[in-house]
Amino acid sequence: MIKLKQDGGIKMDYSKKPGDKIKKIGQLINSENPVISIITPYYNGGKTLMETANAVFSQTYPYFEWIIVDDGSKDKESLEKLKEIEKMDNRVVVYHKENGGPSVARDYGIEKSNKDSKYIFFLDCDDIPDKTMLECLYWTLETHSEASFAYTTMVNFGDREFIWEQYLTVEKEKEDNLICIASMVKKEDLIEVGCFGIKEKAMYEDWNLWLKLLEKGKIPIRVNAPIFWYRTSNTGELSRANKNKEQAMKYINETASKITNDVEPIQFPREANKYDTVKIHKDMILPKYQKNGKKKILFIFPWMVTGGADFFNLDLIKRLDKNKFESIVLTTTPNDNPIRQDFEMVCNEVYDMSTFLDRSDYINFVDYIIESRKIDLVFVSNSHYGYYMLPFIKAKYPNIPCMDYIHSIDLADPRSGFGRCSKDVDYCLDKTYCCNNFTKKQLINDFDKNNVETIYIGTDSEKFDPVKYDKNKLKDKYNIPKNRKIISFIARLSEEKRPEMFVEICKRLHYNNPNLYFVIAGDGYLYNSVNSKITDDFIMLGMIKETAEIYAISDITVNCSSLEGLALTSYESLSMGVPVVSTDVGGQTELIDENVGGVVHYNKNANKIIYNNEIDEYVKQVERVLKNLDEISKNCRNKIEDAFTLNSMADKFSNIFENYIESNGKKVVISTDSGYTEYNLALETLYQDYYFYCKTYIENKFGIVYDQNLGIKKHGKLYKFKVRVGRVLDRAHAKKEAIIIFNVLRTLYQIIHNFIYFVKFLILSIPAVFVLIYKLLTRNKRGVKIEK
Repeated sequence: MIKLKQDGGIKMDYSKKPGDKIKKIGQLINSENPVISIITPYYNGGKTLMETANAVFSQTYPYFEWIIVDDGSKDKESLEKLKEIEKMDNRVVVYHKENGGPSVARDYGIEKSNKDSKYIFFLDCDDIPDKTMLECLYWTLETHSEASFAYTTMVNFGDREFIWEQYLTVEKEKEDNLICIASMVKKEDLIEVGCFGIKEKAMYEDWNLWLKLLEKGKIPIRVNAPIFWYRTSNTGELSRANKNKEQAMKYINETASKITNDVEPIQFPREANKYDTVKIHKDMILPKYQKNGKKKILFIFPWMVTGGADFFNLDLIKRLDKNKFESIVLTTTPNDNPIRQDFEMVCNEVYDMSTFLDRSDYINFVDYIIESRKIDLVFVSNSHYGYYMLPFIKAKYPNIPCMDYIHSIDLADPRSGFGRCSKDVDYCLDKTYCCNNFTKKQLINDFDKNNVETIYIGTDSEKFDPVKYDKNKLKDKYNIPKNRKIISFIARLSEEKRPEMFVEICKRLHYNNPNLYFVIAGDGYLYNSVNSKITDDFIMLGMIKETAEIYAISDITVNCSSLEGLALTSYESLSMGVPVVSTDVGGQTELIDENVGGVVHYNKNANKIIYNNEIDEYVKQVERVLKNLDEISKNCRNKIEDAFTLNSMADKFSNIFENYIESNGKKVVISTDSGYTEYNLALETLYQDYYFYCKTYIENKFGIVYDQNLGIKKHGKLYKFKVRVGRVLDRAHAKKEAIIIFNVLRTLYQIIHNFIYFVKFLILSIPAVFVLIYKLLTRNKRGVKIEK
């Protein structure tokens, strides 16, 4: 694990920061002494305190005290705001002291904390924790008893907006502070190292604290979730510390020099051990909430990405009546989750379990959510872990109905995809739904499932309405030529979507139709490969969140996928009045026909000739649609409005949820121990897949070499020199130019190296020539005969 880079892949909408108001999740049944002491130093911070307070009072983990240490504030309005906050919640305790700086104030707060509290959480008065932050940090520390402190990805807002997330090594932490101040630390460990202990102001005191903990061999946890919002300011404590850098670094270097332990941080996501089994954490102090009259649904998904299945999940939750239903989403697979904020806007709670838990603890957290939130129904889609938790869920909560939704089945998958998962736990499922009749037939015929029903996904016909978009303005926005017909490909750039086939289709189309222009909107591991094959008549836009804008500039969309259920992009394209030329896999022919586009047969085991014929058929269908474009375009939107809207889909599910909750679901005779066994077996079976997800995610995000068999490498002086040079180049924004120069020097070195070898072998070849001639001339004398 060697090479680090700073830029992460998370894209945030900074206008959606938390803290606008208090959002409690319900009334507590059980009260407990504070487990966590939140310590906040306060100095004239009245302007931002209310946002922080709203976020604190919204925390889903309620067993905390909030100690605010007023560090000699002079501003009257700030002091009045402090009094107001103190009256809002009996968990708030305010202390006043003479000004001594935030480090001294935090140490004072630790001293005043409740004797029973186990953890200290540091929170500045202008920062904003997501409402799940305390809960996630508490769970990760309780399930990793060997660890000492935990922190999260940092969303920077205010004067500067960026994401701060780095892969943590002790070596790198000694050179640069990678850990944010809003960390949760075991109180006993803080006391052991003397807390902050720096009385001077603006001295990188938090960085120094982390180094002191590392010196004692204390293990940190990096939670890979963007659930802490750090307010950036040019006049803040960090800015002042930068001005006192020389003196501040004396403290840092002195502490760093004492670190001799090779501490390996716990970092998420991580695959952990292949043979991990479920562990019971009996000492955790967990809340339970009263029912509030609404029906609570637990959704278990793999991730929150820009795929058709994920937008279906989002659209379903968005359209459930909020007066009747509450939604909680748990995800299970490592990803940056680009539409996480969209889910947070429509859900009561969202947790990516891969960012703070090992797989073996997923089932414990699900159990906790079901019991504490009084869940009424469990809905699983596309999550292996979600499926294999169901035996335990049904054993412990027999009256809770469980159902799943399947988008497609890949019979080429050795495990037959989610069809196999659904069959494995069919005895726990009250109902299985799928998005097309083709998949329904597969489930009945190939998996012997009978309790299956088709509910079409549909699309948002109000959002995907062509009259709402200005085609010419959007072409200007995306730098698309206005005088050419546009053929678009909107999908993930992965093998099953066959984007490279789309490129070949377009090249053949362009040969006879030079007025065509081709748009590729999507991202994935084949991006670079596709990019290397395109010409000037293509544009690659990457991942586009507002896909309606791409449909608006398109004349035809093409779907040449080898695996589909019934593609959401097909619904959306038709809703925008844009014909679709599609593969016939899955349920595509239930929506696409010659009246709204064209259909091409997918040849599963095609040789080169058949593959080329398939490409030619796509070309033929696109050209047919182009000749009849006006007529076919009119048919597209009519078809969606007649039978395939999201509102219709959501209404059906709303009725289904209510009916199943009232019926209490089907009963299953199974023990919780058997449920644990099923899940433990799944952990072992799914280990290699999860390792692949972790490896791919971490290597792409942080630019490191990730190997499950290697720990953190110890590096010598040359590595340290390279790191320092890299940091200088990063700060000067000169890394790109340095790489070009380095490549020139490396090429020059290779030329010189090869030339030296050339000279060496040239010198050796001169006597070799004479020896060869001599041996050939004397061969007969030595009794050697060459056959003619």
